Amino acid sequence: MSLENTPSDYTSSTSVEVGTNNAKRLQTVFRVALQSNKQSSGFHPRRSHKKSRAGCLTCKKRRVKCDEQKPECSSCEKRDLRCCYPSEEALQMDAHSSSGRSSKERSSSTLFSLTLDNITRDIQEALNLGVASKSGALWNRNTTLPMSTVAFHNFVRRSTETIASPAIRNVMRTDMIQVSFTSPHLMYTILAVGMLHLNRASPSKERSVAESYFWQHALQNYQKALSSNVRKDNVDALLSSCMLMSVMTVCPENFQPTDSWVLTNKPEAMNWLCLQSGFRCILTLASQYIPSSIWGTAFAGIGKEEDKIFDNIQQGREGLDPDLADLCGIDDWTTDKTSIYYSPLRILTSLLKLERDALNSGHCTSFMGRLDCDFVNLLREKDPPALIILAHWMGLMCCLSQWQPWIEGRIRGECIAICMFLEHSTNPLVIRLLRFPADSCGYKLHYNDS
Repeated sequence: MSLENTPSDYTSSTSVEVGTNNAKRLQTVFRVALQSNKQSSGFHPRRSHKKSRAGCLTCKKRRVKCDEQKPECSSCEKRDLRCCYPSEEALQMDAHSSSGRSSKERSSSTLFSLTLDNITRDIQEALNLGVASKSGALWNRNTTLPMSTVAFHNFVRRSTETIASPAIRNVMRTDMIQVSFTSPHLMYTILAVGMLHLNRASPSKERSVAESYFWQHALQNYQKALSSNVRKDNVDALLSSCMLMSVMTVCPENFQPTDSWVLTNKPEAMNWLCLQSGFRCILTLASQYIPSSIWGTAFAGIGKEEDKIFDNIQQGREGLDPDLADLCGIDDWTTDKTSIYYSPLRILTSLLKLERDALNSGHCTSFMGRLDCDFVNLLREKDPPALIILAHWMGLMCCLSQWQPWIEGRIRGECIAICMFLEHSTNPLVIRLLRFPADSCGYKLHYNDS
């Protein structure tokens, strides 16, 4: 899925311009050569020329021809207007989005017809930004494109590529994008994720400001949307925003192991994990609407896949790692009713048995959302068995980082923090069980292993 510019003029006398006002409407405009009253011996074709995309943005907005003189074009200089030329980044995005697909492929989806100008306008309409789009938080002084357009483009073209599940990735690139044009909180969330992804790859002060701005407005609008009941007409946007917002908590800027709740004694530093349960709450509230939502088919498919992954053993130690079972006090009669550790350990065991590939890496991310409040409370209290279970999952995610690069934002650092916290334990089981997560996250344990 990509964002394409409008097709350039065809060689015939008819050209097609595909535009969008709400990412759904298609409009066709025909230009027909009219015969002159003067006598003519035949049809004179239009002289071939190359359409320039390098004119200044001010002339483009005023719909006047730009002579492309620099540093200021003649038109802007004459009228004492601010002359601003496209940056190399903008021109590359423009050129890249107009190549690589046939006209048949472009017509197969409304996203292929979106020009950068149309994207900017539609984003502004969705967010009711208007002239506010030129504010410092949304306008990059080094480019002619608003930050919102850059973030949106990056989300669709690059951020969605990191989604392991093909079904989820497809919905995010198509139906979810259409929903975002009618939902401010979802549009802000998409922009926040797109800018976060870009800012982590190429950090800058302006991108950090824009990222914070988008997240702030995403959360404000999302909380406002949650104040009303979950309904059939808003369930698609609420589910989509909730799924994407989990990215914010696991990809903070400049996270260090010493920032972890385990080492700082700051309970709020653990909010990233607590917030992962939010999606489960939305699913519960929206259960009756999900089958008919844009996510219905994708969720059903994932559910069937995970039914095959997670074992249905509801009692005892069968299949569990003996050391983990001993540390958690699990015997042949233990169930999830008698032990808080039982369910998380069963889930972890199933995930550790999976082949480590792109598709299964997506299933492994579901661990965070499956933790109940009682287990999270044990983690908050820095309970060693609970920390060991979480560290083993984090170690597994470190092994899957080539398919889940977001783990470098926080998960690897949190895993190191747990190893640092537990490495001086006097319990030999704890020390022995630290080896896998420590090796996986790249932390050298400081104890005598003789």
